[in-house]
Amino acid sequence: MSSRNRLVALVGIVLLGAGVYGTFVLMRDDTPAPTAAVEAYLDAWAAGDHDAMAELVADPPGDFAERHAAVVDELDVEEARYELDSVDTGGSTGVARYTARLELAGAGTWTYRGSLALTRADGGDEWLLDWSPSAIHPALAEDGHRLARTTEWPERAPILAADGRPLSEGRPARVIGIEPRAVTDLDALKAAFQAELGIDPAEIDAELGAPGVEPHHFVPITTVDVPTYNAVEDVIYPLPGTRFRDTTLRGGPTPEFAAHVIGTFGEVTAERLDELGEPYRPGDLVGLSGLEAAYERQLAGTPTVTVQVVDADGQVVEELERFEGEEPRPLQTTIDLDVQAAVESAIADTTAPTAIVVVDTEGNVRAAASRPIGEFNRAFGGEYPPGSTFKIVSATALLDHGVTPDTPVECTETVNAGGRNFRNFERSSLGTVPFGLAFAQSCNTAFISAAADLSPDDLVAAAERFGFNTEYSLGLGTVGGSYPRPEGVTEQAASVIGQGRVTASPLHMATVGAAVIDGTWEPPVLLPEREAEDAPEPTSIGEGVPEVLRSLMRRVVTEGSGRAAAVPGADVAGKTGTAEWGSGDPPPTHAWFVGLRGDLSVAVIVEGGVAGGEVAAPVAGRVLAALPD
Repeated sequence: MSSRNRLVALVGIVLLGAGVYGTFVLMRDDTPAPTAAVEAYLDAWAAGDHDAMAELVADPPGDFAERHAAVVDELDVEEARYELDSVDTGGSTGVARYTARLELAGAGTWTYRGSLALTRADGGDEWLLDWSPSAIHPALAEDGHRLARTTEWPERAPILAADGRPLSEGRPARVIGIEPRAVTDLDALKAAFQAELGIDPAEIDAELGAPGVEPHHFVPITTVDVPTYNAVEDVIYPLPGTRFRDTTLRGGPTPEFAAHVIGTFGEVTAERLDELGEPYRPGDLVGLSGLEAAYERQLAGTPTVTVQVVDADGQVVEELERFEGEEPRPLQTTIDLDVQAAVESAIADTTAPTAIVVVDTEGNVRAAASRPIGEFNRAFGGEYPPGSTFKIVSATALLDHGVTPDTPVECTETVNAGGRNFRNFERSSLGTVPFGLAFAQSCNTAFISAAADLSPDDLVAAAERFGFNTEYSLGLGTVGGSYPRPEGVTEQAASVIGQGRVTASPLHMATVGAAVIDGTWEPPVLLPEREAEDAPEPTSIGEGVPEVLRSLMRRVVTEGSGRAAAVPGADVAGKTGTAEWGSGDPPPTHAWFVGLRGDLSVAVIVEGGVAGGEVAAPVAGRVLAALPD
C-alpha cells in the first residue's frame, strides 16, 4: 500500500482536554480562539490529509507532505490518534500541546507528547501553525534528523532430536548472487558456477530472466554454508558480476538430513508473507516448509522493535521507544539422530522415488526420509496401495478365524474371485502348502482362497485394529491408512492382498509393523508436546496374535521373499510387498518392505521398484543392520 493510501486509511481521533477549556476561560472575550485550527490540523494529520494540514500552516516547506508520509512508512504506522491537551496564547503567538498515539504494525502503541507553535496570520484574527520538524516529534529539532524503526529478531530456536541434541540449527552462510550489469562473460560465469557449485546454467538464465529483474539488482543464485563458500571462493569471488551477502542456513549436518521433516528456511516469499502477516517484512528469513514452516512462530519468537532518531548519515542519535519481543522456543521431536543417520545412509544412492520411516513400539517416529528432496514428503504424505505388506493384517483376520501356520492352503498360479483372475507375482505357484510357507513366499492366491469365507466386516475389524480408517496428524501433512469396506467378492479378494481401494502411507505401514512387535497399535508421534487430548486411542491387535505374526514374518526373512533384508546374527522379521498401480499388462508395481528389529519397525517403499523382495528389502536390510536390537 502506498504511503498516501495508508495515510488516508488511518483513523484519527482528536479530543479536547480539560486544560483547553481552562485556557480559554482566561482569554479575553475578543481574543480569537485557535482551537478550531488546531483541532482541524490534528484531525487531518490523523487521516493523512497532508493538503488540509498544509492549508493550516503559515509557511509549509515544499516537502511537507513527504516528511509526514515518511514517518508513516518508516515506522509502519497502522493507525494514528492525536489528543489535544491544551492551548496557550499570548499576543500573536501560542503553543498547542498534544498527545500522539501511533499504532505500529507488529509492535504496539507508541505514545508521546508533542507541541505545535501557533501564530496569527499577518497579525489578523486567523491562527495558523508556525511549523517546524519538531511539530512531528520534539526530538526532531536538529536539521536532517528523522524518525526510524529497527526490527531485531532473536536467534532462532533449534529443532531438537529426541535426546535434546539439535536436529536443525542455524549456521553462518553466504548468498552467492549476480549483478547483471557487472557481468563481462556470462558463459564463463555459468561454467564456473556449474563446475564449483553444481548449478545448472539454465537455472542461472531463469533467475536472470525472471520478471522484474533489473541490471542493477542483486540476483540470488544459491546459498551455501561458510565451509562450502570458503572452498570455492578463490574461483567464484573474482568473477566479474558476482556479489555476496551474509545470511544464515538452517538444517542438519547435511542438506539432505531429515530434510522433509525439518523443512526449508530462507527469505520470505510473497505468498508466505501473506500467510504470516505481522510482524514479518520482505527480506525476513522464515521457515518455508516442513517443521520450520509449521512452527515458524514458536521457533522465531517475535522481534524487538525500537523507534529511534537518526541523523542525516543514518547514525542513531536517540532511542525513543522500545517494544521487547518474545523469546523463541525450541521444538522437540522424537527423531533419533543415530537411526536417522542409518536411514540417510541407506537412501543416499537411490535414484527412484523412495521413502523410509522408522517407528518404535510407542508410536514415536525415530527417522523419516523421502527422495527426491525437492518433491513432496512421501514418507508421511504418500498414499499407496500397500500390496502384500497388508497381508500382516489379512493374516490377523485369518488367525482370528482358526487358521494356523500349519493349516494347508492352496497356492495355485491363479485364482478366480467374482469373475476376475488373480495371480501371483511372476505367475509362481507352490501347490498345497502350510499357511506359514504361503505367508513367507507371499502367495496371493493362497490368501485370497483362505479369506474367501471371511466377511467384509471381519476384514474391516482387523484393519482397524492396525489403525486403518483412523485419523491422526504429526503436525505436518500426514496420510494414514484407509481400508474401505469391500463391495463384492472381487473387491474383497483384491483388498486381502493390499490392492483395490486399500491405501497406506509408509508412515502408517511402519506403525503396522510396530504393532506386531508390541501387540498394540499406537498412533504415530513426531512432536511430543503437541499430543492432543483427542488423539486416537491405542488398539490391541489381539491376544496371542503378535507372537504368531512375528514367527511368520521371521520366516519371510529366513526362507521367504524377504531374505535380502536379513542381518547376520540379528533377530529380524519382515514382510515384502509388490503393489500394482496404474494400468498396463502387467501394470507397474511399487516395491515395499516392512521390517522389524528390536523395538523398531522400518517401512520402505520404492516407487516403480517392481518387486519388494528384490528392491525394497535390500534397502530395509541396510537400515536394519544399523539398528540396535
